[in-house]
Amino acid sequence: MENFSDEMTPKERITALLSGKPYDRIPCSLYVTNQAGKLIGIPHWECYFSAKNIAKTQIEAQRIFGVEAVIAGPGLSGIAEAIGSNVFYPRQENTPYITDFIVKQYEDINKLELPDPWSKGRLPIHLEALEILVEQVGDVVPVNTNIPGPFTTAANVRGTESFLRDLYHHPEFVHQLLQFSLNSTIAYVKEAVKLGVKVSIADPTASATLISPKQFREFAFPYLRDLITAIIALTGSAPALHICGNTKRIWQDMAQTGAGILSLDDTIDLADAKHAVGNQVVLLGNVKPTETMYLGTPEAVIQEAKECLRKAYDNPKGYILALGCGLPLGAPAANIHALFAAARQFGRYPIEPERWN
Repeated sequence: MENFSDEMTPKERITALLSGKPYDRIPCSLYVTNQAGKLIGIPHWECYFSAKNIAKTQIEAQRIFGVEAVIAGPGLSGIAEAIGSNVFYPRQENTPYITDFIVKQYEDINKLELPDPWSKGRLPIHLEALEILVEQVGDVVPVNTNIPGPFTTAANVRGTESFLRDLYHHPEFVHQLLQFSLNSTIAYVKEAVKLGVKVSIADPTASATLISPKQFREFAFPYLRDLITAIIALTGSAPALHICGNTKRIWQDMAQTGAGILSLDDTIDLADAKHAVGNQVVLLGNVKPTETMYLGTPEAVIQEAKECLRKAYDNPKGYILALGCGLPLGAPAANIHALFAAARQFGRYPIEPERWN
């Protein structure tokens, strides 16, 4: 497996960063799926129901691009699907989406059963893929499973519009659904971490573009905190947390969930985040996924990566170069190579900011 001229393996590097020890360069976090699959003849829709294909594309992503972590997991809709919502899987470059929500009436919540991770939805496929990845590359790169936050899962069980209205009119029901979503997520996490993987969380429906900071603190925060507390107890390490949009008004809340890494949208100024919460958490981000990574050139990717490095390389708790959100399915392979190259060329210690001009 190619080492891309690094002094440390990705696993050694991120372990050192999170434990406060020296490491060779700024890490670069980017989960690559579709682009690696294309290069080996596996379109991403052939990974939906195949653990072997999921694992194979991740292993090839490490070989081809030098990704610094591999991933398999339920993503945003997988827990809700295991609970009973229906998901449509398109056979083109598009992401799966929910077509039918399991909780249509308030009394439907009483019919829900805690999903068995080894039999419900696609959770068994993800767990099998994680087993393969840990066995084949787990000594070199971190193997992560990506899960939704409880607020996002609850919205995917109820339907986002109905769920957001319920915040105002049926708050007790919302808390009941959030607790069930939390319990369902923890059930999956318990099985995943037995395999030796780490966890990352995305909770986009808890974005400040959809709910107020007050609503975040009342409805999203308690369940995120409890989920992260459980993950720390199970794994010994704090997970990464991503919430889309401008999260400036809830940065302190996000840090207080116990998350070890805050993944920040490209609408955020990394320098502002560094000054606000940089002494509490590692910062991750935030090259523009669409404007730069999907539509831009390799030169534009490198230039923006240097700007991110300039703003956050000296974050007290550490910094990880990454995108502001997920990698678009159609982003050019050359741009992926450019992002990792920027981390290797300009993020190597000792840091020399004058080289970024």
